[in-house]
Amino acid sequence: MKYSCSLLLSFVALSSYAQNKLEATGNAGVGTTVPTEKLEIYSAGLSNIKLTHSSDVLGVVGALKFNMSGSDLGKLEVERTDASGRMSAMKFFVRGSGGEFETMRIVNNGFVGIGTTSPAARLHVVNLPGTVSAEFTQTDVDAMDGALSFMNATGTAGNYFPQINARSYVPGRSLGLYITAEVEDVLPASDLVYGGIILDSRNKTGARLATSNVLAVNSAGVNLMLVKANGSVAIGTTDAKGYKLAVNGSGIFTKVVVKSYANWPDFVFHPDYKLPALSEVEQFVAKNQHLPGIPSASEVEKEGVDVGEMNKQLLQKVEEQMLYIIEMNKQLLSLTKEVAVLKEKIATK
Repeated sequence: MKYSCSLLLSFVALSSYAQNKLEATGNAGVGTTVPTEKLEIYSAGLSNIKLTHSSDVLGVVGALKFNMSGSDLGKLEVERTDASGRMSAMKFFVRGSGGEFETMRIVNNGFVGIGTTSPAARLHVVNLPGTVSAEFTQTDVDAMDGALSFMNATGTAGNYFPQINARSYVPGRSLGLYITAEVEDVLPASDLVYGGIILDSRNKTGARLATSNVLAVNSAGVNLMLVKANGSVAIGTTDAKGYKLAVNGSGIFTKVVVKSYANWPDFVFHPDYKLPALSEVEQFVAKNQHLPGIPSASEVEKEGVDVGEMNKQLLQKVEEQMLYIIEMNKQLLSLTKEVAVLKEKIATK
């Protein structure tokens, strides 16, 4: 096969070393005599390619371009970023429908920027509103069925609402996002307010929230539970009405303990306690339609019932009733004796 003069000269220069070869197939080898590509460079521990810029100025010092049919499809570019020559950045370009653009940059501090030329972290991704910034999938599961995504939850320009979207694919199972925290199984005094998994909401200055909700549990946008800034928990309602726990609905417990109640009604049995006369109770009930010390139906409807206080009031009424029963039993025994005496007198006549 015949070669042009220039190609022959290149071949001679390239072949002047025993390990370099330009084959008739058009494959060229540097450091190897059996190149399998158009250009194959083999080295034993040294750089394969070195690009050197002749001028001592800031800016691009070398670039690799990828071209097809006269059009650049992409390039890898290294830029000098300071006068010392010790600082550089590596930039990756591709061509899209709008022309060539930079897709990624690695700067001299090891930070990687995607969509930004000034990364502020080890990995810094800048994206358009409402689009996915990162997605993790599995080879045998379609991304529409199962994926873990990080994105901006709103497409409104000028707004950023971070969203982690986990779509699980476990047919026949109700498994979603699985979060595991493996910790040292100790609880020193310094960690009494912490746990294996910590959810910590705060304002933009790092201070405790005063107005915003700390945590919201929703289902398809419908709120199920709120943890308020003051520590109150609201279930089935958004207004805890000043209580630490507010439940709009029923509840079931195997045991409820209410503590810290002063003046427990054992005082009813004290000798100095003045038991209301039954006639007074009768008059009060006739007038107010409820027992003394017990809230009325309208009060309960408006304010609800304090379970601990109500049990205290009910116990007081039970203990008062017991005193009435004891007194009535004394009267009954006295009357029984009187009746027995009268019967005896009648029988002896």
